[in-house]
Amino acid sequence: MNYAIATTEYAGFWRRFGAIIIDGFFIAILGLLFKVIGLYSVGLDILLALLYTPFFEASELQATPGKALLDMRVVNMNGERITFKKAFIRYLVRIVSGLLLCFGFLMMLFTEKKQTLHDLAAETLVVRGDVKNVNFFQAWYHQVLAVLGMTDKVPENRSGGGSAGAPTSGPDSKPAPAAADLAGLYELFQKGILTEAEYNQKREELLRKL
Repeated sequence: MNYAIATTEYAGFWRRFGAIIIDGFFIAILGLLFKVIGLYSVGLDILLALLYTPFFEASELQATPGKALLDMRVVNMNGERITFKKAFIRYLVRIVSGLLLCFGFLMMLFTEKKQTLHDLAAETLVVRGDVKNVNFFQAWYHQVLAVLGMTDKVPENRSGGGSAGAPTSGPDSKPAPAAADLAGLYELFQKGILTEAEYNQKREELLRKL
């Protein structure tokens, strides 16, 4: 989904800091649950952190729960949903930002679009605005399936928006493009086989066949 970045407000330092606190709380709760059932380990804790942020930010939610609750989402420089590859790079550089005495985070105070070191490295922006009303776990789970190449297991109607905006059948209505084609195209994009420009071009070609 595209957003008009020119008219969108970039998320500020304290709002983003608040999201980090909220996400830290969620991760701590998950870690505690694993500990209660006897599955906790340092390795699992690290894995949980790695699976949390990148998968959420590359999902249809485009945000971690903390960001979503504070009306923020992560997009690329064109205002579009980022790939899992970009989300993962962003998270790894975010770790470096923390190791540099949080200097990478403080960079947003001096950049025009309030970008941190990890935003600059992954070519992303954190913008304010309404976030899609989707279930947190559902969005995360669908993204995991997409990364694993199991897009055939993702329900076609994922937005939970009901049928109000669905096209009606009739002589003038046109069939929607095959879900498998769009899903397969997006899977190639997520895996880095298609560039962003190639993905957009092929998607437009597919939609023009309607």
